[in-house]
Amino acid sequence: MDRYQSARAEILEWVGQTIDVEVDDIDLTKPFSEIGLDSLDAVHMIATIESILQKELPEDVIQRVGSLNDILEMMREKMAAA
Repeated sequence: MDRYQSARAEILEWVGQTIDVEVDDIDLTKPFSEIGLDSLDAVHMIATIESILQKELPEDVIQRVGSLNDILEMMREKMAAA
Protein backbone atom coordinates (compact mmCIF):
# COMPACT_ATOMS: atom_id res chain seq x y z
CA MET A 1 0.00 0.00 0.00
CA ASP A 2 1.50 3.35 -0.98
CA ARG A 3 1.63 6.38 1.30
CA TYR A 4 -1.53 7.96 -0.14
CA GLN A 5 -3.57 4.76 0.12
CA SER A 6 -2.44 4.33 3.72
CA ALA A 7 -3.33 7.95 4.58
CA ARG A 8 -6.67 7.65 2.77
CA ALA A 9 -7.50 4.50 4.73
CA GLU A 10 -6.58 6.25 7.99
CA ILE A 11 -8.85 9.22 7.23
CA LEU A 12 -11.77 7.03 6.12
CA GLU A 13 -11.41 4.79 9.18
CA TRP A 14 -11.52 7.86 11.42
CA VAL A 15 -14.59 9.21 9.59
CA GLY A 16 -16.32 5.85 9.86
CA GLN A 17 -15.67 5.67 13.60
CA THR A 18 -16.74 9.30 14.08
CA ILE A 19 -20.07 8.90 12.30
CA ASP A 20 -20.52 5.22 13.33
CA VAL A 21 -20.68 3.89 9.77
CA GLU A 22 -18.69 1.17 8.05
CA VAL A 23 -16.02 2.64 5.76
CA ASP A 24 -17.58 0.97 2.72
CA ASP A 25 -20.91 2.67 3.52
CA ILE A 26 -19.53 6.24 3.62
CA ASP A 27 -20.81 8.32 0.70
CA LEU A 28 -17.67 10.17 -0.36
CA THR A 29 -19.62 12.52 -2.62
CA LYS A 30 -21.93 14.06 0.00
CA PRO A 31 -21.09 17.26 1.88
CA PHE A 32 -19.53 16.75 5.30
CA SER A 33 -22.67 17.83 7.15
CA GLU A 34 -24.82 15.34 5.20
CA ILE A 35 -22.66 12.40 6.27
CA GLY A 36 -22.73 13.50 9.90
CA LEU A 37 -19.47 15.41 10.37
CA ASP A 38 -19.84 18.65 12.31
CA SER A 39 -17.45 21.60 12.36
CA LEU A 40 -15.36 20.18 15.23
CA ASP A 41 -15.04 16.89 13.37
CA ALA A 42 -13.89 18.79 10.28
CA VAL A 43 -11.23 20.63 12.30
CA HIS A 44 -9.97 17.31 13.67
CA MET A 45 -9.91 15.76 10.20
CA ILE A 46 -7.94 18.72 8.79
CA ALA A 47 -5.46 18.48 11.68
CA THR A 48 -5.01 14.78 10.92
CA ILE A 49 -4.42 15.49 7.23
CA GLU A 50 -1.94 18.26 8.12
CA SER A 51 -0.10 15.79 10.33
CA ILE A 52 0.04 13.24 7.51
CA LEU A 53 1.20 15.85 5.00
CA GLN A 54 3.51 17.53 7.53
CA LYS A 55 2.30 20.89 6.27
CA GLU A 56 -0.45 23.35 7.10
CA LEU A 57 -3.49 23.68 4.90
CA PRO A 58 -5.25 26.99 4.23
CA GLU A 59 -7.65 27.99 7.00
CA ASP A 60 -10.58 28.00 4.59
CA VAL A 61 -9.91 24.53 3.18
CA ILE A 62 -13.21 23.13 4.50
CA GLN A 63 -15.14 25.89 2.73
CA ARG A 64 -13.26 25.20 -0.51
CA VAL A 65 -13.93 21.47 -0.58
CA GLY A 66 -17.38 20.00 -0.75
CA SER A 67 -16.94 16.37 0.15
CA LEU A 68 -14.59 13.67 1.33
CA ASN A 69 -13.78 12.93 -2.31
CA ASP A 70 -12.63 16.54 -2.72
CA ILE A 71 -10.44 16.60 0.37
CA LEU A 72 -8.95 13.18 -0.39
CA GLU A 73 -8.14 14.32 -3.93
CA MET A 74 -6.51 17.47 -2.56
CA MET A 75 -4.47 15.33 -0.16
CA ARG A 76 -3.44 13.01 -3.02
CA GLU A 77 -2.29 15.97 -5.13
CA LYS A 78 -0.28 17.46 -2.28
CA MET A 79 1.36 14.11 -1.54
CA ALA A 80 2.22 13.60 -5.21
CA ALA A 81 3.77 17.07 -5.41
CA ALA A 82 5.91 16.51 -2.30
